[in-house]
Amino acid sequence: MTRMPVTATEQAVAHLDARTWAAANTRMVTKMISEFSHELLITPVKDGGDDNVYTLSLDHGVRYRFAARVLELEHWHIEAGTLERTVGGAPAPLDAVTLITELREVLGIGPAALPIYLEEITATLYSMAYKLAHGGPAAANFVDGDFQQIEAAMMEGHPAFVANSGRIGFDSVDYRAYTPEAAAPIRLVWVAAHIDRAEFACSADRSYGEHIAAELDGANHEAFIDRLVAQGLDPADYLFMPVHPWQWHNKLVYLFAGEIASQHLVYLGFGQDTYQAQQSIRTLFNRDNTERCYVKMALSILNMGFTRGLSPYYMRGTPEINDWIDQLIRGDAYLQSKGFSILREVASIGYRHPQFEAAAPKTDAYNKMLAALWRESPFKQVESGQRLMTMAALLHRDADEASVIGALIDASSLDIDRWLARYLDAYMSPLLHCFFAHDLVFMPHGENI
Repeated sequence: MTRMPVTATEQAVAHLDARTWAAANTRMVTKMISEFSHELLITPVKDGGDDNVYTLSLDHGVRYRFAARVLELEHWHIEAGTLERTVGGAPAPLDAVTLITELREVLGIGPAALPIYLEEITATLYSMAYKLAHGGPAAANFVDGDFQQIEAAMMEGHPAFVANSGRIGFDSVDYRAYTPEAAAPIRLVWVAAHIDRAEFACSADRSYGEHIAAELDGANHEAFIDRLVAQGLDPADYLFMPVHPWQWHNKLVYLFAGEIASQHLVYLGFGQDTYQAQQSIRTLFNRDNTERCYVKMALSILNMGFTRGLSPYYMRGTPEINDWIDQLIRGDAYLQSKGFSILREVASIGYRHPQFEAAAPKTDAYNKMLAALWRESPFKQVESGQRLMTMAALLHRDADEASVIGALIDASSLDIDRWLARYLDAYMSPLLHCFFAHDLVFMPHGENI
C-alpha cells in the first residue's frame, strides 16, 4: 500500500509520543528546580548523610529527590538522570505543568496569570519534544559546524529562562515555518510606508538609498517601484520596509486595513533573499547573502512574558547610539588589543498608526506592530581561520548529554584551565573594562557584540 504524503496536520503531532514527552518533561523539571533554587524561591535540603543528595518536600506528600552540586553564585547543577518524584512515597512521573501548579503559591502566580503561564510552559515542552525527536548534531560536530546549523541546533536559546519557547500566537504550521529549530527558509514581505507615517534612521556611513540598495536586490527594487507607479503613486513619497510574513498575515492586514485602503501602506511583494530565524525569533539571518544585515522585525506573539513588538519611537535614535558606541570601542586601545567589537544596528524604520497612537500609550503593544531594524552581519568581520558560533552553544549538550564546550576544549591544544582563561580574557575582560572605564553595560543576550 502506498503511503499518502504527510500532511501539515500529521506533522504537527509527529514528534509527540510518550517517551519523547517524558524526556522533555524531565529536562524542564530539572531546569525549573535548578533555576527556582538559584533564585531562592525554593530551598531543597540535604538528604541525610549524603552531601550531594537533596530533597524538595511540597504539600500533599509530594517530594522531589536528586543529586546536585551547588556552585558559585548559588548555581545549582542537578546531575542528569538523578531526579525522582514521589507522591505519598510512591513513584510518580515528572511533569513540568504539574510542578508549576504545585509551586503556584511559592512562585506568586495569581489566578489570572496562571493559565497563560501554563500555556507558555506547555508550548515550551512542545518545542523541547520537537528538538529531542529531531536529534541534532553531536557536540563534536559543532567544532567545525556551519553557523546556521549550530543556531538551529540549540536546545536552550535562553538557558536560564524557564518558559523560553512559548510563542503564543503561532499555530502548528507557523511553528515549522518560523521557529529557529525548524530552520525553514523565510522570505520577507516588503511594504511601502508613506513618509507621513514612517520614519527612517541610519548610521552616518550610509543614506536611505544606499542602505536599501545594499539590502534589496536591484530587480526587486525596480519591481517595487514599478508597482507603486502602476497604482499612480509617487515612489518619492514612500519608504520601503520589510515585514515578517506572520506579522503581515496575522496583524497588519486586519489592524492596518484602513492604512492599506488609504494607500498609506502599500503591499509590494516578497523579497528574493531567504532568511533563517535566530534564537531571538524576530531576528532573521540572510542565508543567500551572508554579508547582508540581520533583520529584526515586529512580531506580535507572546514569548518569554511579553509581546515581541518593536517600537517605532525608541528606534529612531538606535543607529546614532550604535555609531557612538562603535567609535568609543574603536578608540579604546585596550578593547582593540582584545579584538573586541560590536555589530552595529545601522538602520531602523518605524510606522506610526495614528488611530492606535490616539488610543493607547506609545509603550503599548498596539503601537509596536510595524517596525524593523537592521544589524550588521558578523560575516563582515570574520577573518581567515575564524568561524562563527553563537556563544549560547557553550552551554549546549547534545542528545547524549555531551557538551559543546567540552568538544571545543578537546579539539584545541589547551587544557581546560588555559582554554577557560583565554575565553574569559576574550569575553569577560572587555565587558568589565567597558563597565569600569566607560560605565558601559550590555544586554545579557549579547546579540550585537
